[in-house]
Amino acid sequence: MAKAKARAAKLQDEYLQILGEMSGDAAGREAGDAHLGESYGKYDNLKWATNPLIFDAKQYEMLDNAARTFSSIMEKVMARYQRDPFFRKLFGLPTKVEHLTRVPSGCHAAVPLARLDVFYDPVSGNFHIAGVATGGVDGMATSLAATRAVKSTGAYRAFAAKHSGIEDFDPLTACLKAVLNTYASWANAEEGRNHPTNPSFAIVDVAGSPRADETATAVSRLTEMGHYAHATDLAELRIQTVGGLPQLVDNQGPVTCVWLRAKAEEALKVEKGLDALVEATRRGLVCTVGGYRSWPCCVRSFFSVLRNKQCRAFLTDEENAFVDAHVPDTYVLETSLDLSEFYDQENWVLRETDGRDVSGSHVGKEMRKADWRKALVKGIKHHYVVQEYIAQQGMKVAMADDEGMPIVSEQNTMLSLYVFGGELSGIGAACGASDADAVLGSAREMACMVVRD
Repeated sequence: MAKAKARAAKLQDEYLQILGEMSGDAAGREAGDAHLGESYGKYDNLKWATNPLIFDAKQYEMLDNAARTFSSIMEKVMARYQRDPFFRKLFGLPTKVEHLTRVPSGCHAAVPLARLDVFYDPVSGNFHIAGVATGGVDGMATSLAATRAVKSTGAYRAFAAKHSGIEDFDPLTACLKAVLNTYASWANAEEGRNHPTNPSFAIVDVAGSPRADETATAVSRLTEMGHYAHATDLAELRIQTVGGLPQLVDNQGPVTCVWLRAKAEEALKVEKGLDALVEATRRGLVCTVGGYRSWPCCVRSFFSVLRNKQCRAFLTDEENAFVDAHVPDTYVLETSLDLSEFYDQENWVLRETDGRDVSGSHVGKEMRKADWRKALVKGIKHHYVVQEYIAQQGMKVAMADDEGMPIVSEQNTMLSLYVFGGELSGIGAACGASDADAVLGSAREMACMVVRD
């Protein structure tokens, strides 16, 4: 592995050297910004790094194996979740949410779409999974936009002239193909008025969703692929009799395949629309991809379940070793826990929220002792989790400062591993001056590329 690490580090240094020789490639940044404005109008204000995050073949193979392993773990966990009520209790889900997660989908995979948010050390190649998103996977269009901006620069062309085996990613197209493949596996895909390869496709979200621009891009991409598709507000969904048959419809007509992008806390607020979608899914009127059935993989208790003895009993030795090495140690706060185990606050983070959202995180080493202990006590009431603190490693990132001048700054990096159909289907990255910056609105997108020569 040491040789693979050295290779990737040399590639990063080589790219930065090219940028240095070009005095930061200001003309390239201008060309990249122009490309975003012309080709990706919705992302013309996107903040992006001038240098990509580069992987060599062995590092990509490592991440691909990680994606496949964790996908297998999620499928096994969800299979046990569906059939074992005692195992379901470990997740601590509200009764209504648990009922939603148990609605039969009629599809082969429990988790066909996932994004693994990964703290990644680009020097050593070490990584830890920070969170999971399913169904409402996002960030794909901005990742592609950043990649195309980088490829518009003179620095990239100079680098590419020296390397023949460069690959980049289009996770949005890969995601849409996975949605269509999931529909093809649906038990009712060839029943009644349904069509196994060309459904009436609705990408469903809530009004005012921050994912609206990406959804619009996805609709355009599906149309280019020859499919009838449109975006729909979850509140529009209802079951009606059409031509003597019950069907799920929205304001644009009947729907046979739904990609549900709304997050759990968003969808639960739209009761009528969600109830209609759930009932239509239960009755086999519509194929629902993503959404509520895979929600247990996104909740903050999921990582604690992976280390529970009930879970370890049915995972393989290899899968348990993967959890031990790459999933932060996590505990749901409850009265039976001895809080003194977490008084060594340098090693822990208290998390109120799920997935990659760090807005409700309390980093122990940044708090006074009294405040940390009060937060732990409060956490018991709300079932927050305490999670092992993972120190991020920085890397040199080229960018433009607030005045538009080229600079190189040390930044923390978070990867997005897009896992569709059980396989690694794309990599995105964001960077920031702090751990929080790398995952919140102040993040800067990084192109990701694999060099195989």
